[in-house]
Amino acid sequence: MTQQRDATPSAAPTKTPATTPPPKRAPLRLPGMDAGTNTVLKAGPRTGSMVVGDIPPGRDELWVLFRCRGQGKAEIILEPGINMPFTCLDDMISPIMNRLDLGQRKTLTVRIQAPDSVEWALRITR
Repeated sequence: MTQQRDATPSAAPTKTPATTPPPKRAPLRLPGMDAGTNTVLKAGPRTGSMVVGDIPPGRDELWVLFRCRGQGKAEIILEPGINMPFTCLDDMISPIMNRLDLGQRKTLTVRIQAPDSVEWALRITR
């Protein structure tokens, strides 16, 4: 007579939950420019603060095109006398565009003041 053995259930394969990779961040690029305009100064994309350069004297109106991403505040400073502060958001590219009509102007020194947590790109056109 044969004896029957109790069947032991085999261990079911364990399933590990699929991990979804974090969404890819779109690259931050220099702001585009309109047809018929000329770039006077540009910088980025980069993080942190920087002296971008000088804009020579003139009478042209200027367009300041700026993009930033990252938690923190960024400030565009055109010395002497123009400060443009912005709040940048962590996972969103914030586009900013300002028109400056200063009349006759002296040389302007352009600086960006931003923490290392803020990525930015700047283009100034006329």
